[in-house]
Amino acid sequence: MVNSIVLFLKFYYMFKNYLKIGYRSLLKQKIYSVINILGLSIGMASVVLIMLHVEDELSYDKIHLKGDRIYKLHLTRLYPDHITKYSITPHSFSDVMVEDFPEIETAVRLFDGPGNVVINYINNIGEEIAIEESLFMLADSTFFDVFSTNLIKGDPNTVLRGQQDIIITEEVAYKYFGDEDPLNKVLKFDLGGPQPFETKIVGVCENIPENSHFDFDFLASSKLNPFINNPNFYAFSAHIYLLLNEGASPESLEDKFQDMVLKYAAPQIEQNLNTTYEDYVAAGNGYDYHLVNLFDIHLNPEKYQGDIKPGGNKKFVNLFIAIAFLILVIACINFMNLATARSTERAREVGMRKTLGSQKYQLIYQFLTESVLISTISLLIALILIQLALPQFNSITQKTLSLHIDDSFILIGLLGFSILVGIIAGSYPAFILSAIMPAEILKGNMQTKKENLWLRNGLVVFQFTISIILMSGTLLFWKQMNFILNKDLGFDKEQVMIINNATLLGEQFESFHHELRAMPEIIETGSTNALPGGGFVGIQFKSESNGQIITVNGLFVDDNYLETLGFEMIDGRDFSPDFNDSANVVINEQTNFLLGVDNPIGVNLELQGLNGQNNRVVTIIGVVGDFHYMSIHNTISPFVFLNNEPDNIHQFIPVRIKSGNYQEAISKIEAKWNAIVPGQAFNYSFLDEDLQELYISEFRSGKILNIFALLAIIIACVGLFGLSAYTAALKTKEIGIRKVMGASVSNVVIMLSKDFSKLVIISIVIAIPVSWTLTSRWLEEFAYHTDLSAWIFIAASVTALLISWFTVGYQSIKAAIMNPVNSLRSE
Repeated sequence: MVNSIVLFLKFYYMFKNYLKIGYRSLLKQKIYSVINILGLSIGMASVVLIMLHVEDELSYDKIHLKGDRIYKLHLTRLYPDHITKYSITPHSFSDVMVEDFPEIETAVRLFDGPGNVVINYINNIGEEIAIEESLFMLADSTFFDVFSTNLIKGDPNTVLRGQQDIIITEEVAYKYFGDEDPLNKVLKFDLGGPQPFETKIVGVCENIPENSHFDFDFLASSKLNPFINNPNFYAFSAHIYLLLNEGASPESLEDKFQDMVLKYAAPQIEQNLNTTYEDYVAAGNGYDYHLVNLFDIHLNPEKYQGDIKPGGNKKFVNLFIAIAFLILVIACINFMNLATARSTERAREVGMRKTLGSQKYQLIYQFLTESVLISTISLLIALILIQLALPQFNSITQKTLSLHIDDSFILIGLLGFSILVGIIAGSYPAFILSAIMPAEILKGNMQTKKENLWLRNGLVVFQFTISIILMSGTLLFWKQMNFILNKDLGFDKEQVMIINNATLLGEQFESFHHELRAMPEIIETGSTNALPGGGFVGIQFKSESNGQIITVNGLFVDDNYLETLGFEMIDGRDFSPDFNDSANVVINEQTNFLLGVDNPIGVNLELQGLNGQNNRVVTIIGVVGDFHYMSIHNTISPFVFLNNEPDNIHQFIPVRIKSGNYQEAISKIEAKWNAIVPGQAFNYSFLDEDLQELYISEFRSGKILNIFALLAIIIACVGLFGLSAYTAALKTKEIGIRKVMGASVSNVVIMLSKDFSKLVIISIVIAIPVSWTLTSRWLEEFAYHTDLSAWIFIAASVTALLISWFTVGYQSIKAAIMNPVNSLRSE
């Protein structure tokens, strides 16, 4: 016991002494201390911010306790000329899979809601209120058997079994009813039909967290879906989740899916298309169903049509982890570089201490204590920087990230992080300088050794290589984003306002159109059931000329839609009010290519049973140029426009506005809306902004990449600044002699800058091929992308060179203009 106390006291006083010496060392070398602390604090703040973002991305859907057993059914649909991946699948598979496959414990289907809906309800003081909402979904009664969403009120064993059942979130319950019990309250949904339908609140669940791949405020019974009882094994309609039994193999289950398709889908395809399934497959069609684990949905690298929410990108997450690591390495390199630069000075200290009896381990402890002290001070500053930066960082990422330093686990982690950084950064002086023999120092060998110089130069090259790679990647990223925003999509997305929830106009739909067209600010209006970007229906045709079956995406539009959006007619005519076009279609070039006919105008196609309807014959009246109806991650594929006269009531009204008249036009349109449907919210957007949402993940990640690429460069420059200052200080006598001998300021600046310039040039030589390889691989993710221009790498290289000249130049000029008399006297 006594020995333990003695050892503790000995360690305590020794550590206290190390801290005191370390503190004095910091004060003695104020400039280098500030440079080290600044570089480390920026680096540590950057790492923590990146890891907060990464942790959030990796935490998606982790609240579900059975998540390791929950799998979502996805489909890779093979077409004769292309492949499309879907996250929505035929809804009837859910029931038969539970019955046929013993690996499945239960299943649940989620259905996307109708978009923006107007909800009418009676509040707690008896007033009838109408509110427009958008987060609306439908689900089976097994929802709470599969997911761990907490049901605060209601019976999880009975909710969603009735056709009128609906569950609301805790936030909505308080918003609508305050502290009053919302159970059994009635909500009326107005979807523009003859009358609103009623639902009864049977439960209140906790709010869906941000890190969930699905989101809703209202969860209605799937029995509200009018097609839920219609057998459907090949039209895509539902998000199906399977809860597997303990120990069940998803791979073994997937092996059975082809037999499932043959058993259920093939007969329905044969019946509806009047062909054999063998011929259907031989023509290039196919269905490859597979499973994706719940925890992998958000960051799944595959792009699926019909996703509930835009997913993240696993490659970006890995990239951010790599950037965090590289930023930390660059910050630590700054520390090591200054340590190597000051090695001669510290070597004298080591030699003196060893001569006086210090042991190697004592010197190691001393140097590590100094570096840990610096990293701890840096951590405190980093925490301040994080708190200042978090609001802006959250604005960029559209998250609500926070750092809970009051959490003991997080606090211990941060302290451990600072100690680790201190050990890594201080490893060189601790383990290299402490091993120097006093005899070498007394002989003056430290001045002639080149190991320090090679190490220091190598670290500078590494820093600038990483900086150039990050700059190149950032420049290419924004070149690709600019390509996306300015690419000709095959239609004109500019100056197009989209009026949402237009079905609320009901019988006044056509009169509203006429009123808008009469406004001088408006060029044209149309209507449609979906917009470029998603929401299309899969349609199958049989060509009467050769019996070929083709599968395309389709869209219902009115007579003016194609003109409103500026589609290019390359053959035939557009839909027109002068004709009855209910049995006519307009196709794109890819569809014509698939049909394989020289003149498609007048060709008859048999439309196969859309939405439970009987087959009917339609005629091609026009061909539009190919256009991007999905994001440019996907190739352009066959597409057909259908006209559903006389029922032209659609969800969306695109309005082309004359340039410069936006605000006046919006005000007039809103006034007309309020006059026709008073009390119904006027909801609109602009098409170009809506299309940008297809790339929201890339844009957010690009902004984050920009910020931390810039910070990495700043940290590298901070170290270079300190290194150049020390180099200039070492050459004070040489500079003084050169100036006395007639050297000009420019000669001195060039002398001090050329060595660093050589290092940056070496970095450029290494960075360009690496950058070229990495960026070209990223571009391959897009079906259409910009070219990999040489100017990107030239610009990044020149920028790095200019930054290094500017950083070193300040110290060089400062040393060059110094009075040589003072320089020589100081020596």
